[in-house]
Amino acid sequence: MEKIRLIPLVLLLVLVGLNTAAFASEKPIGYIGFHNGLPWAIRFNDCAEYNFEGAEKYLWFDRTLDFISCYQFGDKDDSDLRGGVISIYEAPGLDANKFKINRFSEFTVSKSGWGTFPNVYSISGDCWFRVKEGWIYLNSVDKKFVQYYPGEQDKVEKAAHETYFRTH
Repeated sequence: MEKIRLIPLVLLLVLVGLNTAAFASEKPIGYIGFHNGLPWAIRFNDCAEYNFEGAEKYLWFDRTLDFISCYQFGDKDDSDLRGGVISIYEAPGLDANKFKINRFSEFTVSKSGWGTFPNVYSISGDCWFRVKEGWIYLNSVDKKFVQYYPGEQDKVEKAAHETYFRTH
């Protein structure tokens, strides 16, 4: 009897594994980044962000941030992003099954302060983007902070940023 109950679970795990393996081989077509092509580039020795207006956009990628640069987030910071979560959908559509995350898995910040934005693997319409975790919907609040960019992230500017870090 126990073996019969395990069969659906095993099949589900195999299907999820196959889906994950197929997705892992896909190449990104772009990424979600800050407006105007601004990089996530906080130099370790400067105070680029010192007020909430400048610091708020960083929360879009990581809802767990306590501080960025010289700005410490506080209880009085009023934002739709502060304390919120990122909704990830199984398919493009607000009625699709969804789950929530606090941070994109492909989003990383190096020791030098350079951020790598989440990749986009496909697009549906103007507002739906498939990232590693699933589909995200960019609403009007999101679009105040970020936008989609086709192609790769700027590796030349990243190299210059990393060089500055190593030489200072």
